Amino acid sequence: MNTDIFVHYLDFKNSVPAASTLNEDGSYSIFINSRLNQEQQADGYIHELEHILQLDFENRDRCVDTLEYYAHKIG
Repeated sequence: MNTDIFVHYLDFKNSVPAASTLNEDGSYSIFINSRLNQEQQADGYIHELEHILQLDFENRDRCVDTLEYYAHKIG
């Protein structure tokens, strides 16, 4: 897999650790909650990276709740 992944730190103003998106150019962005401590940020990054590596964005026919279930079960 030769894909660019860009990491951004944002103030989410809530407890969501991270989120990710597939960009129009085929790269990915991972958004990390800047309010959380380093360990929580690292956990959020790993979780989002697993979504990317498992090709969850390419599995649009699967429900996001199902993807999250398996991500937490495996991760």
